[in-house]
Parts: sequence; C-alpha cells; structure tokens
Amino acid sequence: MHTEPVTLSISIVNTNNRELLNNCLKSIYETTKDTSFEIIVVDNKSDDGSAQLVKEHFPEVLLIENDSRQGYGYNHNRAFEISTGRFFLVFNEDMIIVDNALDKMVKVASEDASIGALGCRLLNPDRTLQHSCTNELTFTTCLYDDLIPYRLAGKASPHRSVMYHWPHDEERDVGVIMGCCMLIPREVAEETGLFDEQFFVYYEETDLCRRIRQLGKKVRFTPEAEIIHYGGQTSKTMRRKMRIVFLESRHKYYVKYYGNSRAMFLHCVQTLCALSRLIGWTGIKILKRKDSEAPIRIKQNWTDTLWCFRLIG
Repeated sequence: MHTEPVTLSISIVNTNNRELLNNCLKSIYETTKDTSFEIIVVDNKSDDGSAQLVKEHFPEVLLIENDSRQGYGYNHNRAFEISTGRFFLVFNEDMIIVDNALDKMVKVASEDASIGALGCRLLNPDRTLQHSCTNELTFTTCLYDDLIPYRLAGKASPHRSVMYHWPHDEERDVGVIMGCCMLIPREVAEETGLFDEQFFVYYEETDLCRRIRQLGKKVRFTPEAEIIHYGGQTSKTMRRKMRIVFLESRHKYYVKYYGNSRAMFLHCVQTLCALSRLIGWTGIKILKRKDSEAPIRIKQNWTDTLWCFRLIG
C-alpha cells in the first residue's frame, strides 16, 4: 500500500474478464501522466486467471481476492476502505482510456467544489456515442418509461429517464451518471457511505447519485474526457439471471424512495406492460417470421412477466 496519499484512487471490479482487465490497466498507465494514482482491483472470484495476471504483470496494483462472488457496490466499498486518494474513481474493467481522460476528469473536479460526482463522455468500441446520463428517476419518469413506448413517443422526449435527446456535447448537471465511470471526491464518499449494498448490481449508481444530490452536491457530466466502454461483458454470459437481478434492484429502489404502496403500483403497471409487450412481440414473430429482434424481446418480456407475477403472488 502507498505510504503517502495520492490524488486518485481507481477502483476496478473484475469478474472473469482477464483480457479486458489487462487492456484496461495498460491504458491507465499509458495515458495518466499528470495525476498521482493508485489502482485497486477487486477480483470477484474469477476462474480465468485474472488475479494471477495482476500479480505477475501489475505487481504495484493493490489486489483484493474475493472468496465468493459479491455485488458491484459491495466490492467498490471494500476498495474504498483501503484507498488513500483525494478522489475515488468507480471504474469498470471493460474500459479503455482515450488520450489522458483521467487527468482531465480530475482537473474538472478539482476546479469546482460543488461537484459530488463526475462522469465523462463514453464511446462504443466503434467510437460512436454511448448514452451514459439519465434524468432524475422520479415516480412520474418511471411511469412514463413504462407506459409510453419509444416507438410511440420517440427517443427525443425529455420525459424519458435516458437522455437520448442530448448529444452529450456540453458540460452540465444531470440526474445520474453511469456507474462504470464515476469520479467522487473522498469527502463526499465518506458522507454518503458510498454504495448501498442491498443493490447487488443495477440501480446502485442511481441511488448514490440521488443521495449525493440530497447533500446539495452536483452530479456533473463533462465531454472533455472520453473513454471507450465495451459494456455488459459479464452480464452477456448470464442474460436471464442478470435480467432478474435488474428487476429485483429496480423494485428495491422503488420501495426505498417511493414506499411500499407506490412501489407496488409501479410494479403492477410494469406487469401489465410486460404482458402486453410479450403478446405484441409474439404477434410480430408470427406475422414477420424473419424479424431478428422478436425472439430476443419475447424472451426478455417472458422473464419480466413471470417475475412480476411471482412478486405480486
């Protein structure tokens, strides 16, 4: 461990993504030149040699090896406990730094004491924009997202949670920034307690950003820094399981902020919507047998419908 505090502590949780982790670590060392930093990798019980990779090729990295698979927030909280940085960066293993993005993020956060969390411009591997910010998740926004299909209202609606209408080309305050890249001043993380561990994965950053705003701090986006995000590499191998985890986290968030009654109302709305989408996509598959999207949508909405009915029951 470092004998002196550094400016930036980078926390990376890795689950069976050895090559992505290797590329991520390399990009940090190759591009971050103006900021003193430490890297903490929490290996989430990988069986692909990820921990050994860190030990052999990145011995300066602080490594935490889990004996059992733990949640996203839990793992970053453990990393925060041993970190020393003035800023704490919640980061994914499937990220590649463009230019000196982390230096730029630290500079932006250092110059504005009102910032409680900072996100940056995320890119897909082909360098197209990855929408990474959302509006504040209010009760009304939740209803709008479920009741009004994108094909009917359009992606440009300002009532949506995801900000598809905004090209992410200016610095501004937002409701939520994606948890794969979230820079937080140490004093803010200490005051909020960082992540609520009841969320295994999903909605943990939504919850944290809400608590940061409740402190009177800003959740800020900057386009000055760019990072490539491969996205969803762990969840791709267990889509149905992760979909259920998503639904569970969403319901926990509703209960926490809207209470049991309104959470159950939202749940009933989502049940009816999932059932109607299941019927609709089944009809599309029958009428358009070559529609490539229909089988995926049917599986997802079948999972949603079953889970929703189980909770009601």
